[in-house]
Amino acid sequence: MAKIVDPDQLSQGVEVVLNTTAKTIQLLVAGNLNDDPPGKSSGVTVQAVYSFLKEEWRTDAALNKFKFPIKAIYEAKFELINGWDWADQQSRDICRDGGFKVVKTTAEYACIVSLGDFDAPLVDRAYRQQFTGFSGTTTQFDKTGELNEPLSIYLSGSVDYRSFLKVFLREEAKTYDGSNVLVDQDLPALTYIVYKIPLSDGADIKVTHTDVFVDANTPYTGMGADYLKGARFDGYSGTIGYAQWDVVSYGSRWWQAIATGTLGNTPATGTGWWERYDGERQIGTGYYAYNRIVDGNAATVEQIYEWCQRNLRKATNINANAMGHGFGTVIGKVAVPLCSFVGDTLVTNPGVYIDDFDPNDTNSIQLYDITKDGGGVDFEYVPVTSTQRTFPFVAAGTIVFSQNLDADVNGTYWMYFLTNPGGNFDSATAIIVNDNGGSPITGPITATSIPFDFDYDGNNQGGRTPGTDAAVIIVAMGLSGAEWVSAEFTITAATGLTFPVNAPDERNYANP
Repeated sequence: MAKIVDPDQLSQGVEVVLNTTAKTIQLLVAGNLNDDPPGKSSGVTVQAVYSFLKEEWRTDAALNKFKFPIKAIYEAKFELINGWDWADQQSRDICRDGGFKVVKTTAEYACIVSLGDFDAPLVDRAYRQQFTGFSGTTTQFDKTGELNEPLSIYLSGSVDYRSFLKVFLREEAKTYDGSNVLVDQDLPALTYIVYKIPLSDGADIKVTHTDVFVDANTPYTGMGADYLKGARFDGYSGTIGYAQWDVVSYGSRWWQAIATGTLGNTPATGTGWWERYDGERQIGTGYYAYNRIVDGNAATVEQIYEWCQRNLRKATNINANAMGHGFGTVIGKVAVPLCSFVGDTLVTNPGVYIDDFDPNDTNSIQLYDITKDGGGVDFEYVPVTSTQRTFPFVAAGTIVFSQNLDADVNGTYWMYFLTNPGGNFDSATAIIVNDNGGSPITGPITATSIPFDFDYDGNNQGGRTPGTDAAVIIVAMGLSGAEWVSAEFTITAATGLTFPVNAPDERNYANP
């Protein structure tokens, strides 16, 4: 049965029961009326109920001696007047396409209608948050599937939800959607009318593991998220008295006030007034501010995304608070989204930075910062203004060692520039190649495969020209298990490079 819009489908004593003594209107799941999911295709419109009552009051002598129950403001806004009310919660739940107010109790109900399709209407269920903050609970909507149902927004002065409403649709392995209704529709407050919001989901091709798997396996179990305190995010001014947790940019770096009362105290370490802001991150040669830091635990961008999506469905606190900012509880189900995919590129939401990701994915990440002098952050700590930042191109790959090098407890390797203005290999001025973080690519051979990365666009060691291919040579040796060996390669502007280093077995080393 479909949603009833025609009053001729309603009958007294079947779908509608009127109690003139209690002055109640009861809507029953009977006859032509049902309350099956999804809400968009069941129930009865308030306009149809209003129209039915007009017809009944005109012809039924037992009714027209009583004051009429409903006033129609327009087709989507009604008031139950003259002491009348719905008989029960079922009667309210079965109403569609209209908000209403019960004048006797002052209770108000808005009608929430979703636009778009749910992937599985009989399974997927939206939920809502009706007060600000990240530490509260959520409530599921009455039915699964696309929404069309009344929502209590005001109850007799004791409960007032008219100033905030967020709706979420977050199902496992599906794309997420949601709406901050007042913000998205630029509303001063909710009232008893219909609100239409876009809300849909579908299969998420970037999620390939279940919640259970993510919760129990590496690298996911080593990941975390830190939410940082901070306000302002503007350029330092010596004429402002800053408060504790205020963040400013000064001398190309970001600083946070340790205490209130920093008027005239220029940011510097060890002053007792300022310290480096924990959310500062260097990208290329610049420093940028972020207030949500995800620890990727060396995972791929796909794995990081899976972890983030899983945590946004938890009813528990997802704020690790590893940096000790004391931001407070952040319940995953109401947390602001952390990242998304555009094609194969992981894009962070404004203010989100990802630490410790697989270096092979460096060129597949876009990070949106808290832009200096952009208005700071809003009431949900999301940047008012955000700018896309990307890393200089980082070449990455893996050095693959022969088994005898890995098995030799003394196995060691070095990566040198084969040719370099500052000194070629096989000379006293030979230069060891630095990785993307500035550390020499050398060390003990602890596995058959050891990853490396290289700042292709920025490395200028020995006068090297950044942004050009680098000819390198990898030398390795063991003692008793593997001979000295060298292998020449070229680091190009690419990821997934594979540099095999195979050493002959050592047959002559002896140290009796």
